[in-house]
Amino acid sequence: MKILLIEDKLYQKIQNELNENIIKITKSKRPIINQAVEDLINGGGKKLRPFLMFLAAYFGDYDKEKLLQLGSGIELLHMASLVHDDIIDNANLRRGKKTAQKRFGKKEAVFIGDFLLSRTFDIFFEYLDKKTLRKMNKNVRLLCEGEIEQSEKRFDFQIGIRDYYRRIRHKTALLFALSSYLGAYVSGIRGKRLNLLYKLGLEIGMAFQIQDDLLDFEGKEEETGKLLAQDLKEGVITLPVILLLNKDEYKDKYAEYNKTILNDQVVNEIIADVKKSGVLTESREVLLVFIKRVKKYLAQLPDNKAKKKLRKLIEVQVERKF
Repeated sequence: MKILLIEDKLYQKIQNELNENIIKITKSKRPIINQAVEDLINGGGKKLRPFLMFLAAYFGDYDKEKLLQLGSGIELLHMASLVHDDIIDNANLRRGKKTAQKRFGKKEAVFIGDFLLSRTFDIFFEYLDKKTLRKMNKNVRLLCEGEIEQSEKRFDFQIGIRDYYRRIRHKTALLFALSSYLGAYVSGIRGKRLNLLYKLGLEIGMAFQIQDDLLDFEGKEEETGKLLAQDLKEGVITLPVILLLNKDEYKDKYAEYNKTILNDQVVNEIIADVKKSGVLTESREVLLVFIKRVKKYLAQLPDNKAKKKLRKLIEVQVERKF
């Protein structure tokens, strides 16, 4: 996403305003909370979800202050999920920096994540009507179910493509969809266009996660902030591995490892097989299917500054390295 981060002034402006606002609304008497928030902000997060919210709002009659608060709420929700994910995964680093659970301890990190969630819901209760709150809560519930499903399916080499799509839809794409929906809804957009922006956000989220899963095998550790094949080592079976195991020769080869901890030798064998088998190319073809869907929805929106920014966002999505 370097092109977007460096060249897009609107993106930079929104990101800076969000950072300042998040620090302001999470200010606590407990120093470790303030430090944890600062760490998360300085950790290199892309804040694509609130940026998508702003862009969706630009198709309607938007209120910048309301968007700033809701965008902060969306980002806080995402930040809370990252803190909790790191506890579950016992992760020491995120984007090359110490996680909250490593720096402050597991118990403290749980409460930090819960604190961020409480501020999230304070914001949403203030700015959203009851109907939209129900939709938001449903999305959060599905996100949690997606995370639980991922945990249940660790080291499960029998997972299929449909299972994978459902999982990433719940754990990643729905929060993108919720972001574009909220931005549009609070800006007075209704009917077909509201649904269109929701679907556009959903497909962007699907593409984002698939690209992440490709970077797990293709990315450079200094850029991604993750170890090569970190998801695989944690037992998370992603698209390249699923496509690999759909090939008979590899299905038989790895059948005995189903639901067992993978040692370094097996992980290295899978990495080598993923790279030589052509499944990374196949995975990128799947990614392009979702990018094509995004472009289809985008084509139905009126021409304005936001549409140009969305088009740029799509272009850099397939090229990003972190």
